Amino acid sequence: MKDAVRSYEMSASARGQAFKFQAEPVFRLGKQPADNVADGAIFLWTNETGRPVVALQAFLVDTGRDPGGLWAHEFTSLALGPVTATRKGRVAWSPTRPGMEFRSMPEAPRPAESVSQRLRQMRELAQGFRAFDNFKGKGWSELRMLATPIARYGKAGSDPLDGALFPFVMGTDPEVFLFLEVKPGNADHEWQYALAPMTVFEVKATYHDKPIWSLPDRSAVNGPSRPFYTSTDTR
Repeated sequence: MKDAVRSYEMSASARGQAFKFQAEPVFRLGKQPADNVADGAIFLWTNETGRPVVALQAFLVDTGRDPGGLWAHEFTSLALGPVTATRKGRVAWSPTRPGMEFRSMPEAPRPAESVSQRLRQMRELAQGFRAFDNFKGKGWSELRMLATPIARYGKAGSDPLDGALFPFVMGTDPEVFLFLEVKPGNADHEWQYALAPMTVFEVKATYHDKPIWSLPDRSAVNGPSRPFYTSTDTR
């Protein structure tokens, strides 16, 4: 998985700025009987502040037809603008719109001064979110949020000042990502959130039981110009 994934180069399409590849996976899936996945891992690319801007899930599917199984790569844009992925000199993925959008959390407390206090706040804020997956159209299942973020980033004087990425999982497979960040607001720094999918199936989320985000099933509209894209040609 490492050898295959590191062959991609990711950049911001608008400026051509290269993103930094994190060589070690931030999450290892393991076997997923519900989807015939034998193994898998999630890798990230980050921008200059360390914020994840692309996630790629590499996984091996036991199809029952392909000797040794079928390798697939799922890309999801976590960027606020266009992204381009190239491999061996060819464009492999180039979403034409942002992968997510940040929104203010008006009822959130003022961001704390210290890094450790802000992490405590993030964990408390994250508990107010719930995410659901209509896996293969078989009905809604609530996903389990992991209390420990898989990425922590930001720095003084930058946007964001601080941030973290929390996964919501089915079994041990992330299906939805939650970002919590300290960003400049109207008068001072404030908490903002964003959500992004790691699946083609229908997903939705609530905050304190109020609907805040949803995406339809996208399994019939797969393509390299979309923010979420699955490729099974990984040679």
